[in-house]
Amino acid sequence: MGRRSKFLSLDQKVSAKRESDLRYIHSPRGKTVRAAYRQSSQRRKQRKNNTLLDIPSPTERMLTLYAKPFPTHSRLFADALRSPDALDESDLARWKREPPFEEDDDDTDPHSLGYLRFTQSLCEVLHGVRLREQNQRDAELRSESTKNGRGAVELQLHAEVRAMFSTWDRVEKLLGEGFYHPYHQSREHAMLEHYFEWLGRSICHLYYAEFLDD
Repeated sequence: MGRRSKFLSLDQKVSAKRESDLRYIHSPRGKTVRAAYRQSSQRRKQRKNNTLLDIPSPTERMLTLYAKPFPTHSRLFADALRSPDALDESDLARWKREPPFEEDDDDTDPHSLGYLRFTQSLCEVLHGVRLREQNQRDAELRSESTKNGRGAVELQLHAEVRAMFSTWDRVEKLLGEGFYHPYHQSREHAMLEHYFEWLGRSICHLYYAEFLDD
């Protein structure tokens, strides 16, 4: 069983995505999210020393991705978030690395319903895994901040955020160029979008570093 593409061309898909992002940005929720993070940014910058003030601020697109809800309805997401032993995570490494990805060795018909469902499940599992790993690292950084001082941790985060901005530019270019076809390479395309989303989430998460206040 195949699935008919919703958009006739990649340009139409990209245009629709931009329109969707713009609608969100100007929606009440989008405005609230942006205002909250601007206020948080000001508070954070007041505490940073002068060597940290040159960190690029997250873009509107990053903030939009950061505010997206997680698939909390998914059992796979919940299991992956709960424990690394709950699911088989042995084949996730290829999708967690910066794209382009290794060639997918799944010989299932890429247009079949089963293939598309597995791709969706893969996204849900990866959301859980990434959030679990993020929470674990947050705890480690809080401990390090208590032990060595907040300034040392912020210097480390400063370097990481700068590197992530470079990665963001590379991955955004892949998306803009249509590196993976959304229909004929649906899994790779979905994983590229997932990676891009989490890159935006991570930049915002480390930039604001609210977890250090917990």
